[in-house]
Amino acid sequence: MIPMSLARVFSLSVLLLAASRLLGIVRDAVVATQFGLSGHADAALVALSYPDFTISLLWGAAVPAVMVPRMAGRAPDAVAAEAMRWGRFALAVFTLAGIASWLARGVIVHALAPGLHAEAAALAARTLGLGALVALPAGAVAMVGAAALQAQGRLQWQYAGNVMFNLGLIGGLLVAARAGHFGWIAAGIALASIARLATLERVAGVIGRTLPNAARWPGADDLRAVALALAASGLTVLYTLVARALASRAGPGHLGVFHYAQRIAELPLNTVFAVAAALALARLSAAEAAGDRASASTRGRQWMQSMLRVAALLGVCGMLAAPLGVRLLFGWGRMTAQAQGEVVQAMRWLLVLMPVQAAQLVLAARLNSHRRIGDQVMGYGTGLAVMFVVGWALPDTAWRAVVAYGAAYAVATAVLWLRLARHAGSAEAGNVVLLGVASAILALLGVMLGFEPSASPSAQLVQAAAAGAIALSGGLALLRHDALGAVVGASIARRMNRYTAR
Repeated sequence: MIPMSLARVFSLSVLLLAASRLLGIVRDAVVATQFGLSGHADAALVALSYPDFTISLLWGAAVPAVMVPRMAGRAPDAVAAEAMRWGRFALAVFTLAGIASWLARGVIVHALAPGLHAEAAALAARTLGLGALVALPAGAVAMVGAAALQAQGRLQWQYAGNVMFNLGLIGGLLVAARAGHFGWIAAGIALASIARLATLERVAGVIGRTLPNAARWPGADDLRAVALALAASGLTVLYTLVARALASRAGPGHLGVFHYAQRIAELPLNTVFAVAAALALARLSAAEAAGDRASASTRGRQWMQSMLRVAALLGVCGMLAAPLGVRLLFGWGRMTAQAQGEVVQAMRWLLVLMPVQAAQLVLAARLNSHRRIGDQVMGYGTGLAVMFVVGWALPDTAWRAVVAYGAAYAVATAVLWLRLARHAGSAEAGNVVLLGVASAILALLGVMLGFEPSASPSAQLVQAAAAGAIALSGGLALLRHDALGAVVGASIARRMNRYTAR
C-alpha cells in the first residue's frame, strides 16, 4: 500500500477535526431542539459532557505531552510497547474512576449543576453514573491510542475516532427523545465510547498484545511527568466547569445557554489554532533546534501576531453572524425566539474574549516548547483563583459566569505573557498593543450591537452577509500580508499551479 503524503494526511486530519467539532455542535443542537432551555436540557448536557471533561481533567493533554516525545521516531514494536503499558494503566485507573463516579453521582451532579431541580438532578445523576462506568475507561484508553497515532503521524485516525464518538452520542439522543427515556442517553454514551475505542484500537493496538521484554506499567518518572503536565492542562478544563456551575446557579436552562454559546463562539478559533499550531510549531521548533534564538523569537512573535489578527476577524464575523447562526442551529423544536436570543447574547459576550483566548493558546504552546510547564501552572492557577473570587463576589445572575470566565482568561494570559517575556527577554510590546486594539474593537462592536439579537430575519441576513464579506476580504488580506498567512497562501498557490498544470 502506498503511504499517504504528509500534505494529504494533514488535509484529511483537518477535515476530520472540523467534522468532529461540527458534529459536536449538531449534538448540542439536538439537545436544544428536543429539550429547549430547561432543566432536562441541562441534565442531558451534564451527563453527555462528564466523561470527556473528566478524562481531560485527569488525563488530558498530559498523555500526548509525555507519550509522544517517548514514541516519536521509534520502531513500531517500541511504540506498541509504550502504548500498551499506558493503556493498561489507563484501563485500571479509569475503571476505578467510573465506579467512583457511579457511587458519587449525586454529589458530582450537584457540583457541576447546582441549579438543577430534584427531578432533573436525579435524571442527570443516573445517566451520568451509568455512562461513566463504560465511557471513562474506554475514553482514557482511546486517548492513549490517539497519542500513539500522533507519534506516528497518523492523526487522521484520531479524529476519525472522535467522529464516531459524536455520531454515537447523536444517535443516543435521538432515540432517547423519541422513546421519552433518559436511559438511552446513557446507552448512547457507552456505545459511542466503545465505537471510538474500537476505531483507534483497530489501527493503534493499544491493549491486548504481548511483547517480550516490555515493561507492564509506566515508571515512577513517567507518572511524575504526567502529574506535572496535568497540573497545567487540567486547570483550563476547570475554567469551563466552574463557569457552567456558576451559570447553573442562575436557574434551569442557564447552564445550557453558557454551554451552547461557548461551543459556537470558541469552535472557529480552536479549529484555526489547531491548523496554525501545526504549521507555526514546526517553523518555531526548527529554529530552536538550529540554535537560532533570534529566528525562534521572530517566529513566535509572528505566530502571536497572526493569531491575534485571526481572532479579531473571527470575533467581528461571529458577532454579526450570531443571530442567523443560532437561528439555523437552534431555531427548531423547543427553542423559542427568546431562548435563541439568550444564546446570542451570551455568545457575543464570549466573542469579546477571543483575542485574549488566542493569546493564551499561543503563550501556552510557546512556553511548552521551552518546557516551562511550571509557568503554565502558575498562570492557569492564578486565573482560576481570580475566577473563584469574582464568582463569589457577584450575585446569581445570567452574566456572572461570563464575567468570571473572562476574568480568569484575562489574568491567566497576563501572567503567562509576563513569564514568557522573562524567559524570552522580550515583552513583544507591538503584540500587546495589538491585543488591546483587537479587544477594544470587539467590545465596541458588542456595545453597538447592544448585545441583543437582531429582531427581524431580514436584518439577520444583512448582518450575516456583512460577516461573509468581512471574512472573505479579511482572509485574503491575511493570506497576502500576514507572515504566517503568507506561508499558507504560498502553499495554496503551489497546489493550484500543480492542479492547473495537469
